[in-house]
Amino acid sequence: MNNEETVNELTEESCEKQVVIPEFYRDLKQDEKDRGIWHYVFRTNGDRKPIKTPDNLPHKLDFNWTDMFPDCNGHVEVEIGSGKGNFMTDYAERHPDIFIMGSEWDYTWAAFAHERMKKRGVLGNAAMLRGDVFYFLRDAVKDNTVDAFHMYFPDPWPKERHHKNRLLRPDFLAEVARVLKPGKRIFYWGTDHKEYNEIALETFDAFPTCKVVVRNTAEPTEGIETGFERKYKKEGRPIYRSIIEFFK
Repeated sequence: MNNEETVNELTEESCEKQVVIPEFYRDLKQDEKDRGIWHYVFRTNGDRKPIKTPDNLPHKLDFNWTDMFPDCNGHVEVEIGSGKGNFMTDYAERHPDIFIMGSEWDYTWAAFAHERMKKRGVLGNAAMLRGDVFYFLRDAVKDNTVDAFHMYFPDPWPKERHHKNRLLRPDFLAEVARVLKPGKRIFYWGTDHKEYNEIALETFDAFPTCKVVVRNTAEPTEGIETGFERKYKKEGRPIYRSIIEFFK
């Protein structure tokens, strides 16, 4: 057997042994202690290995917003990447008739935001999702059930090899368009990162059913600044805020 045949055989053997973990083996569970946190994480059997769905297809959840917000009146907004919860806490306190779900991948951040919401007494109309919001939208949220999206100062993943981690991409916008209600369908966007902002706006511009109606000059939503925004302004960084409208 020559060297090339040996390499090919090893490659085929490696492929056979490789375990592919699909991104949809997740379940939605309310935190047993902090009831305002909802975990959307891998379904496991105790050894941290995801358990497959019987048909090996995306695990669709029979989820309604009243599961998360029992008193929900139907007006739901979503903040993507809530950080320490500055914006959503102020917003929920100002609008007790609006139900807002924040999201963070890291449990520490989600718990910090939850504690802030608890202290301010807004857990009746605010909650935190701990997990990947893209897959939550795709696999749990029904069509035409969200009134608006907020996304302020996300991690820009500045290194090129990490760009794949950026959420603003066409498949994400497809889910946003699907779950937004008919009518005035708004996505609020803000960042301090010039390159990510340019890529984000190019992505919005290229998406067939949305339009950037205010480009880079929008004011903070209802005057509420995030913690990062206040910090960056003190450092003299430029801030880019835009308003995007989706249409059917």
